[in-house]
Amino acid sequence: MSLISITISGCGYVPTGSVTQGIRVDDIDLSGKSKAELHIALEQLGKEKNKPVTIVTDKTNTQATWKDLGILENISELEQDILSYGYEDDALTLLSNRFKALVYGKQFPYALKLDEVQAQAFLTEFAKTMDTPGHDAYLSVENGQVVLHPAKNGKRIDIAATMKALKESVATGNINTLSLVYTTENTVKVTDADLKSLTTVLASYTTSFDPSNTNRTNNIEIAANKMNGTLVKPGQNFSFNEVVGERTAEAGFDDAPVMIDGKLVPGIGGGICQVSSTLFNAALLSGMEIVERNPHFEPVGYIAAGRDATVAYGYLDFIFKNPYNQSVYVITSIFGGEVTIYIIGLGSDKPKSVDISVGGEKEIPHSTETRTDMTIEGGQVIEGHPGLTMVTTRHIVYGNGVTSTDTYESLYDPVNTIIIKGKPKPTTKSPTV
Repeated sequence: MSLISITISGCGYVPTGSVTQGIRVDDIDLSGKSKAELHIALEQLGKEKNKPVTIVTDKTNTQATWKDLGILENISELEQDILSYGYEDDALTLLSNRFKALVYGKQFPYALKLDEVQAQAFLTEFAKTMDTPGHDAYLSVENGQVVLHPAKNGKRIDIAATMKALKESVATGNINTLSLVYTTENTVKVTDADLKSLTTVLASYTTSFDPSNTNRTNNIEIAANKMNGTLVKPGQNFSFNEVVGERTAEAGFDDAPVMIDGKLVPGIGGGICQVSSTLFNAALLSGMEIVERNPHFEPVGYIAAGRDATVAYGYLDFIFKNPYNQSVYVITSIFGGEVTIYIIGLGSDKPKSVDISVGGEKEIPHSTETRTDMTIEGGQVIEGHPGLTMVTTRHIVYGNGVTSTDTYESLYDPVNTIIIKGKPKPTTKSPTV
């Protein structure tokens, strides 16, 4: 029997403006419903379907709302699709669709769409409570020996794969459950293979500090801990500021004296330069190429003049480059008022000898300034001091026998003596007899 004869003999195939016979959504028969009746039916279906989604995890299952997951209803579009099915402009398509719907049935999935930004934000935040952290391979120095501690893979939610599964569920309208997809990829950044050949202390350097100064000690510990475990690949630069980050209270740094215009004044991050100076010397002794180093405004007490390296986030950095064909690894240790920095590498890269000397000292005269301040009585003298220039020389014989001599200039500015003249002190009259 042809489509044309069926159409003529069966009034059920004549378009009526209502839902075509045989159309269903989630097995609910919507045949013959008017537009208003269809809207009510779809709204009721939405209320029945909008139930918490069970998130299946490898721990305890939990639930999330459609809003949490960014699942949005799209009833208006579904209504349009249903009402236009069997009412196509092309007669053959109209007849074919009506015949197939009547004989075989036509299923429409409940219309949903996904706010992917909201879904990804929810899953990313949720993952923080569900991920099982691993840890990188790392090295330590124990009794003078380098010890390798193997990496451990963690397990984290694969956001991209879970998003794909969620989108597929939304497309089919089957959103009762969402099974999280897990992966062990990218849970380890430094592998055993990265470190297994690094068995030798190329050099180390130690400076002392007063542990009773708790703020300064805290800053030294934070900076040292941020550097600890840094792998520097062949030809790669190590930037102190990039590794340690900005020295802010939000990052945990405390108020401690810092040098500004030749004076110790309270400021965030005091003590940081002791760590950078210690690193400078470890880098010198291990054969690193010094890319950027700046001396302090004036010599400091914890290290000899010419051996210091000051840093100021956004302004002054300490940077060294790994010149070897193998990675090097930075270890920091704080114990008993001492900070020690080790540079670990390949045994054959250990320098045969390193000689560091400081010489060529030249004094820079300072001046005397006279100022007037009528807010004080009498006068005041603020003693200055001369400046100093010197040259630090490193002569190194590398493990392969190659020799090199490098120099690093230091300029410590003079500080002028300041004489402040105030208003005259009041005279005291002798009592009359």
